[in-house]
Amino acid sequence: MSEKQKTLVCGDVNGNFNILFSRVDSIVKKSGSFELLLCVGNFFGSDNSQLDAYRMGTRKVPVTTYVFGPSNSEHVPYYCDEGSEIVPNVIYMGRRGIFTTSSDVKIAYLTGLSRRELGKDIQNCTFEPSDCSAVRDACFRAQSEYRGVDMLITTLWPAGIQQDDCQKAEVEPERLSDLISWLSIHIKPRYHFAPSSEKYFERQPYRNQSVHQDYKECATRFIALAPVGNKTKEKWIYACSLQPITKMRMTDLLQSTTDETACPYNPDLLNQHQPGKVVRVSGNGQFFFNMDAADDDHGKRKRKGGDNPERKRKEFDPDTCWFCLSSPTVEKHLVISVGSHCYLALPKGPLTPFHVLILPIAHHQSVTKAPDEVVDEIDKFKETLKKFYASMDKLVVFFERNYRTSHMQIQCVPVPPACSDQLLEVFQDEAGLHSVSLEVLPPYTRVSQVALAGAPYFHAELPTADQLYARTRQHFPLQFGRDVLSSPPILNCEDKADWRQCLLSREEEDSLVAVFREKFKPFDFTADTSDSDSD
Repeated sequence: MSEKQKTLVCGDVNGNFNILFSRVDSIVKKSGSFELLLCVGNFFGSDNSQLDAYRMGTRKVPVTTYVFGPSNSEHVPYYCDEGSEIVPNVIYMGRRGIFTTSSDVKIAYLTGLSRRELGKDIQNCTFEPSDCSAVRDACFRAQSEYRGVDMLITTLWPAGIQQDDCQKAEVEPERLSDLISWLSIHIKPRYHFAPSSEKYFERQPYRNQSVHQDYKECATRFIALAPVGNKTKEKWIYACSLQPITKMRMTDLLQSTTDETACPYNPDLLNQHQPGKVVRVSGNGQFFFNMDAADDDHGKRKRKGGDNPERKRKEFDPDTCWFCLSSPTVEKHLVISVGSHCYLALPKGPLTPFHVLILPIAHHQSVTKAPDEVVDEIDKFKETLKKFYASMDKLVVFFERNYRTSHMQIQCVPVPPACSDQLLEVFQDEAGLHSVSLEVLPPYTRVSQVALAGAPYFHAELPTADQLYARTRQHFPLQFGRDVLSSPPILNCEDKADWRQCLLSREEEDSLVAVFREKFKPFDFTADTSDSDSD
């Protein structure tokens, strides 16, 4: 199997070069080297004075950076010849084309505005339908048996992409292009990146159409990145690790996902050999897969044998569970506090001395399958822990991984207040490296509102009140939450990312539990029952 290429992609830089390259440098220090940084929006802004330091060599560009064609006529004078360096290690790639990296990743691009759809020509900033055809033809020539390209970079969004089954992005009409829809439906990118003027937008993946009804094509993920350094802290940089499309096994390339939709573009575009007469889609122009039916099928999948009743599940034996409090296998010396429905315990291999778990006393697999009284007491423990950690000048991150587990465990990890603003970005960076689709949930959302009971997921609550959610799939990194929190920007204890590498002795565990119990007493709402229950 060929090695994967690690790539960074950012939105409009707008002259914020120091913010961009400082962030890239910190990502490289944490996650190792990246082959490329792709700037998909406006690289220049109204003030480009920060670039002088990179031109003079007093500052360094940490990753080879590719910049694409302008969409603002005022920026045109700042560009150099195609293929030349704007400053050392920053290369201008031009307005259209396709290139293959040293790792054999194929990246197509068509940047600028559409003269035909804009209704006017802006010199050096617009493209024609013939440019779309030229990019498509170049993609086809690059492969003897065409599968698609690894990435497509455009300034404009393809018309129809702005909505899926779960969300709708507010996009200015002039930022939507039928010509880009035509290009995308023909070249079938695995990833399609574009800049967003305000908010980060990641659409559900869609399955590309084929001219042959019985032939399956690859899926596309469309991602629009917010401007670099935006004040609302919308995601503006994306990390991905790609195996080249030409080296992938077809079974992997064509693998479906549970949140996949049908292609959102007008199906007539596929039959238009040239994009000269692209018809705008009327109405909402969407063709959506019924996700309710898909989720229902996923949750109630029929067993072999047609309509036969489900096979009887093997009854669970709580005596074999490591976390059921009544089980003889539970390590009761780790228990800190016991409530009516839940208890607090020290984890094996804690990230910090005050890292604890909230667990249900009885056997419940996840928050989504727990009864109301258990969920209510979990919330009570969370609020109590927030006050407890605040007394030590700490904030707290809660996370739950309902994947390859049988008993619910909510990790409670105290973190320094100084890293609070970085948490979301570090989670998103780590997700990009593992190709995990991480969503930021609306305020006050319950995880049970977005995940079916029994469906696997990862859920985190940050001190900023942001909630993160991911549907876990095969090969989801089991230490994902610990990988993030142990990283240098947060706790700086990467040697503890895997709990098995930082196990404590019985004496060390007893000491930590004793200290936690003593400090926690003024906050404990369980009326001191934990000491007697844990003897």
